[in-house]
Amino acid sequence: MISRDCPICAVPLEQETYEGFPLWRCPECQGTLLDLSRYEAIKNVPEKSLADLEAEAQAGFQGDNPQPIRCPRCRLAMAKRPLPVPGFEHLHFDLCRNCSFVWLDGGELALAQLAYQATPAFRDKQEMKRRAAERDADPERKAAFDEAVAKLPEPPGIFAGAFREALIDALFTYRGRYGTRL
Repeated sequence: MISRDCPICAVPLEQETYEGFPLWRCPECQGTLLDLSRYEAIKNVPEKSLADLEAEAQAGFQGDNPQPIRCPRCRLAMAKRPLPVPGFEHLHFDLCRNCSFVWLDGGELALAQLAYQATPAFRDKQEMKRRAAERDADPERKAAFDEAVAKLPEPPGIFAGAFREALIDALFTYRGRYGTRL
């Protein structure tokens, strides 16, 4: 593994697993380095309780670092991007456009998760999961649901009509070009 140093403290980052995803964390400032796709996935994962996320945010948050920083991987300057968290103005994360790595100051990852969990989309998703679990817990209700789904008409293939049209066009083009009878 390549050694990565904290862009704030200059101490080696420690690899750990967070919400099932690997990332690097600074043992001094609690800052976090991770891939952009993992950041997007982690902030949408509701495995940690709200109380755990709040405790993590309070313990690690020391304020947003306004200074430009360099990517711990490629050493290029990272771009400041807004981190939309209600109640916190001017909060940013740092994004390396070259590596697609994200740097979050201490506690900001937990704040991002809390912000997502406060959205209507998250609450709707949780309600759908609750309803599905309720349905699956009742064998009669589950059987009735499965039976109703089985009765739904099969949707036509997404490409069926378009493929048929393209094939006919290709055949007529071929016939017109080469004068061949089909």
